[in-house]
Amino acid sequence: MAVVKQLTKCPYCLEPIAAGATRCKHCQADLTANKKKSGVLKGLDNFRTGFLTGVLFSLLLAVLAWYHFWAGH
Repeated sequence: MAVVKQLTKCPYCLEPIAAGATRCKHCQADLTANKKKSGVLKGLDNFRTGFLTGVLFSLLLAVLAWYHFWAGH
């Protein structure tokens, strides 16, 4: 008796993989990460978001320091 597997495409490399796979056998992408995050939180876990947050925080500190030390005179 032949076993027929349900196939789907990997969202990253678009190669066919088993429907319940947790890792793509072609590109080694973790397929469980997409299921855990949804909506607004999905795009917040990357280097660019952290870098921009750090830059904005640094600018805020610079503005507050300027007002505290030099604008009061």
